[in-house]
Amino acid sequence: MRCYSQEILDKIKEYKKPTKKIFALVEKYEKVAIFAHFSPDFDAFGSQFGLGVYLKNHYPNKNIKIIGQSLTLLNGELYPYMDEVSDSWFEDPFVAIIVDTATLERVSDNRYTKAKALIKIDHHPNVEPYGDICFVDVTSVAVTEMIAVMLLADGRTISRDIATYLFSGIVGDSGRFKYASTTSLTFGIAEVLTSLGVDLSYVYTRLYVQDLDDLRCIGYILNNFKITKNGFAYYVIDDKTLKKLNITADRAKENVNIFSDIRGIKIWASITERVDTNEWRVSIRSAEKPINEFAQKWRGGGHVQASGASLVNREEIDIFVQEMDDYIGS
Repeated sequence: MRCYSQEILDKIKEYKKPTKKIFALVEKYEKVAIFAHFSPDFDAFGSQFGLGVYLKNHYPNKNIKIIGQSLTLLNGELYPYMDEVSDSWFEDPFVAIIVDTATLERVSDNRYTKAKALIKIDHHPNVEPYGDICFVDVTSVAVTEMIAVMLLADGRTISRDIATYLFSGIVGDSGRFKYASTTSLTFGIAEVLTSLGVDLSYVYTRLYVQDLDDLRCIGYILNNFKITKNGFAYYVIDDKTLKKLNITADRAKENVNIFSDIRGIKIWASITERVDTNEWRVSIRSAEKPINEFAQKWRGGGHVQASGASLVNREEIDIFVQEMDDYIGS
């Protein structure tokens, strides 16, 4: 039996009770559906597939579906494609597990509303405590870190594939272990997962793979970004430009960290038009100053150094930029 650090053992002990409650509820249903938020990131995918494959391995007679949006450069590479599920599947009783999603309005598929029971597993501030079981740990760098501890607490076999999914989510949500929310526990859990056979080269190559359209997008950003007097750097890409660059809004926002580690830039953001939801989505990152409460004022929220917001029209962009600059200078 593997020996864990005292820090990991303490966390496993803390997670024992909620883990037992979650698995006890799962065991009551023949059908399980795992959801996450729209515009999924590495933590969302890693959480869904890490937990989903674990449940499939240990409950082979259950009907388990992983539901959400697929992304071209990730699904089929690092992660499998999402399950395509007809509406009739949801007519029977099932338990829905929603991961990495602070509020119900952000769930990518509203068929979770048909569930007989609901489980929330999240690490964002608990602004909406939904679910029959609401398991939130804001001290965790990622939900994949939470699920890794849960599976250790459960005590059954964690396969190499599961470890790979969980590790990828931790890498993604910690900014490759750079964000302030990264802790010694994060490194400890990462070490446990890599000991289960995770191929680091395989993960990193697929997490950050880009194509020529991404390169053209970076070129556009470098030629069109703006920076305010107090150090707010941002770029704006409307739908017309997205089509010209042959790139999605989700891919365009992934380049937001091009401004990290640049002296003089204190907070940075991508602002991309989403015609499907009639909004401008903002991804915000910060070197030091907290941005989650600022983001909440703009229909968003998130973590201290990584948050998102939503603008209802182009006219709000100038207001948002000015208020952010004032906030940095305050």
